[in-house]
Amino acid sequence: MNKTPVQEKKAAQPKKQQPVQPKGTKDVVSFDDIIVPEAFLKTRPNPVKTEEVIEFVKRTGHLDKPLTVEKGSKVLKDGYRRYIVAKTMKMDEVPVVYQYQK
Repeated sequence: MNKTPVQEKKAAQPKKQQPVQPKGTKDVVSFDDIIVPEAFLKTRPNPVKTEEVIEFVKRTGHLDKPLTVEKGSKVLKDGYRRYIVAKTMKMDEVPVVYQYQK
């Protein structure tokens, strides 16, 4: 009795991957391209909340929300805590949304 080999289905259900970037991300930019205004540099984000974001990144591999940067100049407008976390975690690229110059 001859048995014919059963062919495996090559394109079996593709595994659903978790999105690599947080919801709302419009672009991914190099961490080094972001310019931090002096006003942010003079402040210290709440260390407890910063640690929560660090734990989130350790669990998921990405930030919880994108940074807000000015389109073109890449000046940081919002998300300084996440910027600090990205720096701490040595991220090469960060997710951003753009704020347009007025």
